[in-house]
Amino acid sequence: KDDAGEIFSVSGTACAGSLCDSRLKELLPPMPVLYVKAVPIQPLWEASPVGYLRGDPSIYECPVYTTTFRGPTYVFLATLKTDVPSSKWVLSAVALVLQTDD
Repeated sequence: KDDAGEIFSVSGTACAGSLCDSRLKELLPPMPVLYVKAVPIQPLWEASPVGYLRGDPSIYECPVYTTTFRGPTYVFLATLKTDVPSSKWVLSAVALVLQTDD
């Protein structure tokens, strides 16, 4: 948490898919430390059942789940910057998973 109490550091988060650099056949590579911060809703963002969609092609709107079971374990929609079209990550079914099933 920062001094203003707005930013949270999340480490050990697993990436289900191929969003980050992973080794061959590594199904859940760890993500680097993520800084999670709430931001004010902008008028241009589109409201949806899972959160506000930004519609920016340089941002992948990544679902975050508590376990790999997905579905009912959905937590929030993370906006991650990407250098490639976000459709690549959508087609790869990339998601962030907060804990493994071990």
